[in-house]
Amino acid sequence: MTGPATAADTTATSTTTLEKTERVQGLVDAFRARLNLPRAVTASIVPENPLLVSVSPPSEIGGPYGLAFEGRFLDRLSDDELRAVVAHELGHVWIFTHHPYLQTEAGANQIAERLVTRQTLERVYAKVWPEGTPRGVTARFADGR
Repeated sequence: MTGPATAADTTATSTTTLEKTERVQGLVDAFRARLNLPRAVTASIVPENPLLVSVSPPSEIGGPYGLAFEGRFLDRLSDDELRAVVAHELGHVWIFTHHPYLQTEAGANQIAERLVTRQTLERVYAKVWPEGTPRGVTARFADGR
């Protein structure tokens, strides 16, 4: 159906986004506890993110890290793939809090593999780059193996 949005349409969309955010935040909180991350991490769903998912450092001393998920990308993920994406991004947070100068994709994947399988991470990479993972990223993914 097409036509102008009604207040009910807007509420339904907001509720859906809120439900998605709560679901992602619950997963972030559970994984954060398993990784013993001392800093809070706040998840949000955004209309556009050129990186699809990204982590941002705290905007103030003692503040939370931020994870921004592009809504359309989030909708394409299975539950296992969502877990892999969250685990990978929290891998970046773990590195920021333990070894801030050693930030790599391979390092984030190594931390993520404490929570999810490598195969699930690879499925996510296939969704991010359907024509094949760029050579440099593939090499970084394999580093440390």
